[in-house]
Amino acid sequence: MKFCLRNSSWVALSITLSGSGCVVEKIDAIIAEHGVTYWPSSTDEGSESSTGNDTSTSTSTSTSTSTSTSTTTADASDSLAASTSILGTGSTDESSSSTGPGEPICGNSVVEGDETCDDGNADPDDGCKECARDSLVFISSETYKGWNLGGLYGADQRCRSLAAKAGISRPESFRAWLSTQAMPAADRITHSRGRYILVNGLVIAHDWDALTSGALLTTITVDEYSQNQDTKAWTGTLADGQPSPGSEFCGDWDDDSGLVLYGGSGRSQSMDSQWSFFSNVVCDADYSLYCFEN
Repeated sequence: MKFCLRNSSWVALSITLSGSGCVVEKIDAIIAEHGVTYWPSSTDEGSESSTGNDTSTSTSTSTSTSTSTSTTTADASDSLAASTSILGTGSTDESSSSTGPGEPICGNSVVEGDETCDDGNADPDDGCKECARDSLVFISSETYKGWNLGGLYGADQRCRSLAAKAGISRPESFRAWLSTQAMPAADRITHSRGRYILVNGLVIAHDWDALTSGALLTTITVDEYSQNQDTKAWTGTLADGQPSPGSEFCGDWDDDSGLVLYGGSGRSQSMDSQWSFFSNVVCDADYSLYCFEN
């Protein structure tokens, strides 16, 4: 096969010329005789030209071009689908990581997150302060020997039983204001943003910080039935919620060895720090418990 340049175009011949050169004058006759197709230069790109009546050649070219185009289109579609899939996954992950549960909003009337109430207002006297409900507190109507409380668990159960008998809601949430050397009351009682109130509605403290400041708003002398009690309480705890010094905690409030042990106690008639710790007394005394809703 030989190529000849005519009018700045390449001519493809499907025959071998017998001469030693390209005979420009005979090109047209040869093209007409053999139905050879030629393509114009880049200046005429985009328009396809064919000469002659050889349908098979044009069909073949067209079929080849169509097949090539289809293959290219299919490959492009597959690549696009794969790219879209990858990008789509990344986009979904990014969306998922950037869109998470929002922080609870106090005041939107919806209880969310660590909120225990949300009444949509800033009035603390309706039982909901800073989206934390009031926590009930009472001094037990019953008294117990310090060594016979059954430990921290037994003391909590006594508070829960009294609350249930008195018909107080959520009795299972109550715990005794009681410490051992290894377990402070501050780690057992909820540090609420809300108020601590007596069963009769009187406010003891506006929040945890106020409760543990050493200055109460009223004495804890009301029991689960809203009756006044003038007694001391087993605590083993300072006003800040930490274990009281010098206390033997009555053998962790569960000791029947007969040994003379001492436990820390609080004075219910006091509004200063002595409400929680007044003195260490012998564990055979009969004192009450302070019970806190959590």
